[in-house]
Amino acid sequence: MEEDIELINKVKNLGDSFSVQELIDRHSGIYIDMVNKYLPDNMDGIMKDDVLEDKNFCIYDAAIKFDESKNTKFSTYIGNLARWKCLNIFNKNVKFPQCSVDETFESKVSCDSETNKIQTREDIERIFSAIDLIKDKRASKIFKMRYQNSKKLTPWKNIAKKLDLSIQGCINIHNKHLTEIKKYV
Repeated sequence: MEEDIELINKVKNLGDSFSVQELIDRHSGIYIDMVNKYLPDNMDGIMKDDVLEDKNFCIYDAAIKFDESKNTKFSTYIGNLARWKCLNIFNKNVKFPQCSVDETFESKVSCDSETNKIQTREDIERIFSAIDLIKDKRASKIFKMRYQNSKKLTPWKNIAKKLDLSIQGCINIHNKHLTEIKKYV
């Protein structure tokens, strides 16, 4: 029985389809286990079956990209690739409900429970008074800078620069406090 490294070298150098099939037969279980572990069965927007159908291509692609000089077993490499693929798919499909305010604050925009609409100026004022109740003053500044100070949404990088935070840090603070604001609105 050939070692994984020998099969991988045959795939890279010769394009040997029998070696690819052998790698698929050996490592399909790892790929499937990782997909089942990291992707929920019943989440909107995620087609778990599509990810499972990509198994053969992912294993082939992993064989082509595998670097044996990194002292990692191929099975570990496949498992990590499958895990990261699942986490990336999952994270792309997780949607944080965001309240956005349009150009004038006067017309209808997104953020009410049933219709997801801000109906009036009073709704906007309620939202911003709820923002003032947030204990984390950074969050309050982020929301005000993002939605209140201009006609358009302020870009995250501008907010991050003004508050001396990372862009992702600002986004995380924003998303963390959305649920808190919803309690007050």
